[in-house]
Amino acid sequence: MSEKPDLRVRKTYIALNNSFEELLEKKDFCDITVNEICDNAMVSRGTFYKHFTNKYDFLSFFLGKIINDCLNKVRDEAFEGNLCVYYRAFFNNFIDAFEVYNYSFNFIDNFTAMGIAFSPVNNTYDKLLKHLQSCCPEDSKSNSFTAKYLSLALILIIFDFMQNENHDPDETKESMSVLLEKLFA
Repeated sequence: MSEKPDLRVRKTYIALNNSFEELLEKKDFCDITVNEICDNAMVSRGTFYKHFTNKYDFLSFFLGKIINDCLNKVRDEAFEGNLCVYYRAFFNNFIDAFEVYNYSFNFIDNFTAMGIAFSPVNNTYDKLLKHLQSCCPEDSKSNSFTAKYLSLALILIIFDFMQNENHDPDETKESMSVLLEKLFA
């Protein structure tokens, strides 16, 4: 069981997140400095570097929080074991979060974006594999490959959404929905 960070650390994270969101509304990520994040949050640079290596490490933390918030929102809903509905709700929340904050991540290098896109899908792979094994136990050898292949398709959709500043959220949701229906048919 993981312990929650102490109150001071949680307050620091909240201040840094709020500061970063405010700065993202005014500037592109590449123009934001650690000094600005810290000054705006009233957090010392030493404290920042105690928790994060650099602003890219902080960005991963920031996006991880968005992913966790989406997962928590979906966990509160009852889906009665329907994985298609569960993941559709998760990915719709994920896409909506990017739209609400008007985040454009076309500046992120491919490696970082793929890591971010992989994060919510890792859990999908495990559940998808279990689903395939229960539906097609005789195909146990191909189930793992199929789960990896289909999970990668989800990653690529998220990756494309994050990298394309002219993305259409409704089109992305529809593509995701079609894929999820095929995955969990």
